[in-house]
Amino acid sequence: MSLKMTKLFLLFLVLVSFTCLSFAFPSDKLDRFSWEEEVLQLFQVWQKEHGREYSNPEEKGKRFHIFQRNLRYINEMNAKRKSGTQHRLGLNKFADMSPEEFAETHLKEIEMLSNMESRKIQDDDDCGNHPVSVDWREKGAVTEVRDQGECQSHWAFSVTGAIEGINKIVTGDLVTLSAQELVDCDPASHGCAGGFYFNAFGYVIDKGGIDTEANYPYTAKNGSCRVNANKVVSIDNLLVVDGTEEGLLCRVSKQPVSVSIDATGLQFYSGGVYGGDNCSKNSRSATLVCLIVGYGSVGGEDYWIVKNSWGKEWGENGYLLIKRNVSEEWPYGVCAINAAAGYPIKEVSSSSPLLSAAI
Repeated sequence: MSLKMTKLFLLFLVLVSFTCLSFAFPSDKLDRFSWEEEVLQLFQVWQKEHGREYSNPEEKGKRFHIFQRNLRYINEMNAKRKSGTQHRLGLNKFADMSPEEFAETHLKEIEMLSNMESRKIQDDDDCGNHPVSVDWREKGAVTEVRDQGECQSHWAFSVTGAIEGINKIVTGDLVTLSAQELVDCDPASHGCAGGFYFNAFGYVIDKGGIDTEANYPYTAKNGSCRVNANKVVSIDNLLVVDGTEEGLLCRVSKQPVSVSIDATGLQFYSGGVYGGDNCSKNSRSATLVCLIVGYGSVGGEDYWIVKNSWGKEWGENGYLLIKRNVSEEWPYGVCAINAAAGYPIKEVSSSSPLLSAAI
């Protein structure tokens, strides 16, 4: 083995050993990480893994100390886990960002629009026989997880994801749609400064459709709206779930659904069922728009499958499992996931290959 390959192999071993420790390291052993040289070695491996470079030694020192604090927090939280299904934390690409910096770049309080109420409905279709579990990824109705970068465009990815899903269910075609068109063109949202799905769905309806990602690619920054964008996929209407967990379950059994949640505390989420440890039970406030693509249960815990737009390196390959079936404790669902759920309507073709699964 060459010297270069040997060094890479040793770096890999260091990364694996330290990363495993960061996922579940007992608090009484935490002092082993107090050796700054060991943490520095881990930090250097993490830098290489994520291609992180800093402009000067002062900035690197600042980031290293943030990394240390985050590592300690991750280990302390993991040591408090009470079951194997409970959510866990881990080092990821956000490990050199303070919680305040992360909130500034990835979380923004979402404005709930008053005219949402006019579209709220009681989903009165027969849902008594809905499946015990549903995963729209397995049905081919979910595109790849994307990375919004430093642009707070999560709202746009939620909208395109919901439209991609219903388009697949109705037509049989899975087409990746342009979140960038919504960032650039939706006049009622704020581009990379944030937005809300209600506005963006309205834009797609008013304009008669939306372009594809291939034709109008994502740039992670605000741009000028292309007036000649193609209208490849259209929707006919937007409806809002009535706010109950039952209504949300009924609709998710039929299609992916856009939701907003309070994502405080999810910076280092790496897997397991999140029970809302950092959320208020009686609050409707939200900081992230995402997409429910299914539901299921594990170890007696019921959960929603939530697609995020922070890249595949975050969470469970870009997904979050969040606890459901909690209506008695959480009037708006865990982290307000029930409070503002909406979905697009597209006229159904009787020849749809997924029609029987969606109704």
